Amino acid sequence: MQRLIVPVSALAIVFGVGIVWYWLVEDFTLLESVYQTVVTLSTVGYEEVQPLDDSGRIFTIVFILAGIGLMFYTATAIVELVVAGEVGELVGRRRSGRRVQRMQNHVIVCGYGRVGQKITSELTEHGVEHVVVDMRREALDAASHAGSAVVEGDATEEPVLQAAHIERARALVAAADSDVGNTYIVLTARTLNPDMFIVARAGGNDAERRMISAGADRVISPYQMAGFRMALSVVQPLMLDFVDILAARETPDEKILAEIVVAPGSGLDNRTIAEAFDPSWGLSLLGVEHAGRGDGEIVIGPTGSETLHDGDRLMVYGSQQAVERLGARQTEG
Repeated sequence: MQRLIVPVSALAIVFGVGIVWYWLVEDFTLLESVYQTVVTLSTVGYEEVQPLDDSGRIFTIVFILAGIGLMFYTATAIVELVVAGEVGELVGRRRSGRRVQRMQNHVIVCGYGRVGQKITSELTEHGVEHVVVDMRREALDAASHAGSAVVEGDATEEPVLQAAHIERARALVAAADSDVGNTYIVLTARTLNPDMFIVARAGGNDAERRMISAGADRVISPYQMAGFRMALSVVQPLMLDFVDILAARETPDEKILAEIVVAPGSGLDNRTIAEAFDPSWGLSLLGVEHAGRGDGEIVIGPTGSETLHDGDRLMVYGSQQAVERLGARQTEG
């Protein structure tokens, strides 16, 4: 749009100069001046409203040359802007569509508001493939510009989630601004992929209960979380700083907080912690969620005799190299 400011402004000035000339110099009425200016610039070939003297003819010649040149340039700029924008948008949609077609084990983010933007930013930072689903064209343009694959449509509708290949997704985040909308998104997603992990955003306790009933695995309230962190920053600021430092990942050489899921038949499955962990790695096991055992019990600071099972989640802290070594155990039978 910036490219059109100069030619449109110049064309408006030329148009105004023509009206003023015919009105004040040639003694036309205001309506006649406007009519003569339009007829001249449009080159329709009508005769003059009134006969022109030599100065009027000279002005009209210059006026036609300048005005027609500006009109042609402005029209070209408008066509180029429209065509380039439409072609660019079409190419972008096709590229994004092909990218979604290739996705496996990805994350679907429904809603690209402030929460959705932060979610996709974190996913991008951690190298997690994801696709944004939203109805708003401006939101999708922003998401695409930020590097996310996009699907346009209402995430409560099955065809839209199918276009995001929900059957191959590992997780879905319902991050719309509406609790009702997020509840319907969870219902639809759970129907299409019963095994997928679903996280939903909720504004209150009632909405949280509804979303869990609809099939959400985890419900998070940004307002409650913000209130908790603000209170903790006053009461126990060191604890908050400690958690933030653990979760931060600046460089590969720094120690990181990571989550490992025990794969079936791997070198971690049906092994005790003492058998699965090599002390020389310098890796600390902070906690275990026994999701694979069925009870979902979370053990903080587990002992070496604790047995791991398929589906258990391990929260570990250590260097990137140590985390990768533990991950390599997943390929061992």
